[in-house]
Amino acid sequence: MAEHVETQGTESTARRKITLRVVLRTTLVLTWFAIYLTILTLILGPFLWVWCWFFDRQRRSVRKLVRLFYRQGMRGYCGKNLRIKDFNWAAISGPCILIANHQSAIDILLMFQLPPDGRCWSKEWPFQQPILGWLMALSGHLHVEQPDIVNRAMAGLKLGQSMYIFPEGTRSRSLKLGRFHEGAFQLACKTNVPVIPVAIHGSGTCMPPGQIAVFDVPLVVEPLGILYADHSLPHPQRELKKLVREMIIAALARGPDHGSENKSNMPDAATPDTSQPENPELNTAGEKPHA
Repeated sequence: MAEHVETQGTESTARRKITLRVVLRTTLVLTWFAIYLTILTLILGPFLWVWCWFFDRQRRSVRKLVRLFYRQGMRGYCGKNLRIKDFNWAAISGPCILIANHQSAIDILLMFQLPPDGRCWSKEWPFQQPILGWLMALSGHLHVEQPDIVNRAMAGLKLGQSMYIFPEGTRSRSLKLGRFHEGAFQLACKTNVPVIPVAIHGSGTCMPPGQIAVFDVPLVVEPLGILYADHSLPHPQRELKKLVREMIIAALARGPDHGSENKSNMPDAATPDTSQPENPELNTAGEKPHA
């Protein structure tokens, strides 16, 4: 089954049937998304620009406000259908790199349910969209077409800003995990910050590729462990990428309901998920990294 998940297909998944209920749900979700976007960008945006210019050059307050809006919005819409698996966030004392699979436009909103303050490493197209692009720039997110993307991400990590990265680079239209690009792992090897693989379950079914529709399906965000680049290996970047990809493939293959878990929606719980590795603070060689 893992091989089936790993293979990148060339065709999108079968189109799902659109019912009146789906149309109403889609209208509701897209409406509140647009309302939040308008409030954050057109109404609060000018004040936030001034505030950031004088008091918050790192844009933390903007990201906090955006996360607050969309965290409550996603939970309000999804209700019990949205689960954030417990994770020992207290084991991470500083910034981290969160690496997830990418199936839907809502993946970044799902990642916002996790506690670390972070900047998104994104393709350029969101920055080119009216209103959305302004909010992306206001929040201090990065796009991969910038020639100094790795250096800018490194500077952010040094300032305590985590990074949210989808290494496939684009949404998977087949819902199968695609090829990983190198940037996230190059960044991890250069900075030695912890890497958190994250499996997102259900987002591609909730908003299928090629359809403007929002379906009522379970959504699960599953942090999988804490990894470090192992510089004792000949190719630490390559090995870290391989391990992260294998962990996400395995998690997607076994599904979100394996093992026992506390189904609390509180992502900042200090109790680790019982489905995590017994010792998640391992490097790619299975050893604790040297201080």
